[in-house]
Amino acid sequence: MELTPETCRIVIDALNQTSEALFITDVGGTIVYANPGFERLTGYTLQETLGKNAGILKSGEHSDEFYADMWGTIKTGREWTGRFINRRKDGTKGIDETHISPIRNVKGDLSYFLAIRRDITREAALEEQLIQNQKMEALGLLAGQLSHDFNNLLTIIIGSMELVMEEIPKESTSMKLAQGILKTSQESANLIKQLLIFSRRQEAEPSLVNLNDIITETKVLMDRLLGVNIKMEYGLAPDLVKVSMTPEQFKQVLMNLVINAKDAMPSGGVIKVRTFNQSISKGLSPSMKAGDYASVEVSDTGPGIPPEARERIFEPFFTTKPKGKGTGLGLSTVYGIIKQHKGDIVVESNPGMGAAFTIRLPKAD
Repeated sequence: MELTPETCRIVIDALNQTSEALFITDVGGTIVYANPGFERLTGYTLQETLGKNAGILKSGEHSDEFYADMWGTIKTGREWTGRFINRRKDGTKGIDETHISPIRNVKGDLSYFLAIRRDITREAALEEQLIQNQKMEALGLLAGQLSHDFNNLLTIIIGSMELVMEEIPKESTSMKLAQGILKTSQESANLIKQLLIFSRRQEAEPSLVNLNDIITETKVLMDRLLGVNIKMEYGLAPDLVKVSMTPEQFKQVLMNLVINAKDAMPSGGVIKVRTFNQSISKGLSPSMKAGDYASVEVSDTGPGIPPEARERIFEPFFTTKPKGKGTGLGLSTVYGIIKQHKGDIVVESNPGMGAAFTIRLPKAD
């Protein structure tokens, strides 16, 4: 069909004004056209992209097999839809929903490819967080049921052992064995207690508190705990809003995060505790309501957390520490306490750049 100049102008105007990023490459991947939406998405102007290979957008996040599958599909004349993690001009990375369609000339030969891209970085992050929340909720239910059953059994064991010990001579070998059994049972009960916190089945008694006050109270204890090769820094917001929180449990949260940071830096480093007010808008997080929050960030200068470990960091019994060096319940306990108080916790980390755990607790009514 022959297009009139007016129709061509309308088509060009539509391509230039659409919010989606559109670009056309030849069969070798060289960019021959890009609309203004492409510049808004990537940061690259038309002049910077014409004649360049679309590979300038590669982030290094995809395998060779990923690209082989994509090229293998479109070079046979079929359409391809998928998600790319692309690098922007400023070096940041974003997730783009992409649809690529083959373009044939009048002879029917494959000549070009049209790619339409939409930035879904924010939606993908919310989707991942929702999946993680559902996963943690399922783990919490399982942990709660198992902990409840084991706790009942341990209560019987501890009670029975205490009665038995009243009948055993104090200096006998039997007494030493009994004391060992009792100690082990009590340690097991403590692990169960932490699992119950993770599953949010242990009752909390919150009160109206300023988190800055609790942090200040624990400063001396933390300094003694960390030793001389770890430096503590604080940045506490003077106008931090009050929250409804169980003080002792927040101390446990803080100590667990600080100890976790310390363990990540055996050669020493800096741990910073920072507080600030934060307003959460609707849709920022699927697990949080819109409103005002008191936020606490605990960051370190350690080696960071690998992506595969970051995804599981709050799971009970998951640990990156050597065998025998940790139970894997520290961060899951933190997660359970914060969720019990209707808050949220997130972790940000890149290998070699340390880690930052941020707690958000809703402002008290």
